[in-house]
Amino acid sequence: MRNIPGFLFAAAALVSALVSTPAEAQRDLVRIVVPFAAGSPLDVPTRALVESLRLVTGRTYIVDNKPGAGGIIGTSEVARAKPDGSVLLLTTGGHTTNAVLYKKLPYDSMRDFTAITQVSESPGFLLLVGPESPYKTVQQFIQAARDKPGALTYASAGIGNTTHLVGALFARAAGIDMLHVPYKGSPMTDLIAGRIDAIFLGTTLARPYLQEGTAKALAISGTARVSDLPDVPSFAELGFAEADVAAWTGLFGPAGMPAETAQKLQADVAAAIRRPEYLARTRILGLTPVASTPAELSAYVAAEIERYRKQLAPLGISLD
Repeated sequence: MRNIPGFLFAAAALVSALVSTPAEAQRDLVRIVVPFAAGSPLDVPTRALVESLRLVTGRTYIVDNKPGAGGIIGTSEVARAKPDGSVLLLTTGGHTTNAVLYKKLPYDSMRDFTAITQVSESPGFLLLVGPESPYKTVQQFIQAARDKPGALTYASAGIGNTTHLVGALFARAAGIDMLHVPYKGSPMTDLIAGRIDAIFLGTTLARPYLQEGTAKALAISGTARVSDLPDVPSFAELGFAEADVAAWTGLFGPAGMPAETAQKLQADVAAAIRRPEYLARTRILGLTPVASTPAELSAYVAAEIERYRKQLAPLGISLD
């Protein structure tokens, strides 16, 4: 009889541990929603970040792909989540262009989110032509477009996609008229075959084609040349500085997240992206780590939305 209390105490402790373990595990689980498909350009570096965060914090991070509607489906889910840090959004600069291109969104791109940190940035978009294209320089390309207005074609990954917006901004800045051809899939096969004259493609996606010689780069959007493409002039030096859509990724939480939670998450990300393994993987993708503060990301998003309201409105592109 003397052993019964100890036995009961041990049994109760075991039951308590078994009951509490799932709840504790749940508290340690962070779901990062990526509003694009698995294997997309955003998905790959996010998985590298998740692994690095796990090693830095000891917590369990998972990537939850919620593609659809240009990123709106996944973004909407995070806007509705509890602001406790368990559900986060890792998205692209499309978060700011959607705020302008859609008149009606199921969320407010500023008010419904807590900015945590900008994770990365990458060089601009390359003006690519096919391997047999007669255009060797951007000046030749522009002159051909001026000689035959509306005859030259540029492909994109869809209406309102950044590959469309950069092309439209470039055409306006250069004073030329090109025919936009949106694709549901990749237009690269048609570019290589010469059925499309050009495409404005992000450097990460373009590099394999340049290395294989199946595409040629005439210019790159942004203010400066990139080190591994020293002979490719920037839009800025050509006089088209505003013909650009910034390529970046950022981490957000739902609105109402406590400041200390956002700051802790920012610090965790800053530590994670400094790990050599993460740096090595993202360097291959052409990404530059940023780790800005919540206040810096919030101000950047507000400035980008204001800039796009001025630049994109005249293009007449609407996604509603």
